[in-house]
Amino acid sequence: MESKLLQKLKYASQLTAQEKHIVDYILSNPEVVFDSTAHELAQQTYTSSSTIVRLCKKLGTKGYPDFQLKLALEYQQIPSALQTQDHVIAEQGNVLAAIDSVPYLYQQALDDTRRMLNAPVLLRIANWVKESVRIDVYGSDMNYYLAQQACAKWNELGISAIAHNSPNMHYLNTMNPNSLTLSFVISHTGENQSMIEAAKVLSNKQMKVIAITGNNHSTLSRHCDETLLAYGYNEQLRLSKMSSMVSVLYIFDMLYMGSISDTY
Repeated sequence: MESKLLQKLKYASQLTAQEKHIVDYILSNPEVVFDSTAHELAQQTYTSSSTIVRLCKKLGTKGYPDFQLKLALEYQQIPSALQTQDHVIAEQGNVLAAIDSVPYLYQQALDDTRRMLNAPVLLRIANWVKESVRIDVYGSDMNYYLAQQACAKWNELGISAIAHNSPNMHYLNTMNPNSLTLSFVISHTGENQSMIEAAKVLSNKQMKVIAITGNNHSTLSRHCDETLLAYGYNEQLRLSKMSSMVSVLYIFDMLYMGSISDTY
């Protein structure tokens, strides 16, 4: 179970740009707090001691020493084998270790996805889902199976939804621009050429298109109306594939939950 203070760090709001930078720095390596004074942490983050102390108070502690103590006490409660992803990766092939490491990976993916969510964008897309007559979800390889799962849930609600594992150019080119079709395009890197091509055609027809990707500045995002950020996929880390799948399903399940109230 993740510590309350780490949760506060992840979801803290109304922070200045400097405070956000400090938070990101601490989250990347929480143990740096235990080995640094406020002055040393300020030097490492190119901020000031007063900014460090102000942030600690915003997080509900009395100051930096209190923040250090509380974070240390809570951090000790996290199983040592789960404190960094490197340890989890080292446990690959150990089915007993997976009892703890799999839930940890899931939780990390969910927490990171939640942290990247833009609430106004999510609400806007949820309203588009309600207004649509049909939903198309595009995804290749494993993303196609995620698209199928998302569509199956919407179909159960009576919302017409179809998964596509590649862009059908005949279908795309003959679509009526006035049709209330909402399209989601999944690409973890945002650089999958077939997914980009689908987004381009849909965008040129003035259709609403949403990118689900780990890269907000990707080519795919530039051709979509909105972007929902998913947990980034790293080809060099096998376990990141599992985390990115959980992240995408979480995004679709939130939109699915938003569809239920008006349907039942």
